[in-house]
Amino acid sequence: MLRGVQDGYNLPEHISEGDYQRIKANKDADPVLTGFVGFGCSFGGKWFGGYARNAGGTNYAQQSKKSLLKDMEGLRDAEFVCGDYRQVCIPEGAVIYADPPYRNTTGYGGEVFDSDAFWFCMRLLAQTGHTVFISEQTAPADFTAVWEKPFTRTLDRNKDNQFKVTEKLFMYGG
Repeated sequence: MLRGVQDGYNLPEHISEGDYQRIKANKDADPVLTGFVGFGCSFGGKWFGGYARNAGGTNYAQQSKKSLLKDMEGLRDAEFVCGDYRQVCIPEGAVIYADPPYRNTTGYGGEVFDSDAFWFCMRLLAQTGHTVFISEQTAPADFTAVWEKPFTRTLDRNKDNQFKVTEKLFMYGG
């Protein structure tokens, strides 16, 4: 999706619930649109976690498009790589941003994510000259939080199950 937007893909400003269901059922038809709808138009930003809606009538597609295009302004020359972090070829001195499944949450594709192996790998990358940023809520003691943002997480659409969490950005050794 990010490569498509970088190349000028024109994202929609409205996605109906019917559009959402069609795109969800045909994910391979348009990977850029699928990525946009799968995250940007889904409840809680979770990959096809249900069609996003609220009582105020927020246009999530429009909001997501605006936010994504704003972010992309500073990423025109970025190289986006999607793959298993253990198999990505990383050039010398790279800046790495990793956003793993948070510990003790649902992993990608229902798989259990090995957080300990991930942190070990990130530590090695940092020790070999890369600048490594990791988005998580907690980290091993040898990683330092360099940014944080508290927010409210909701477990269901009725907002009966809210709790406060803090997303943080960590670096090895600070």
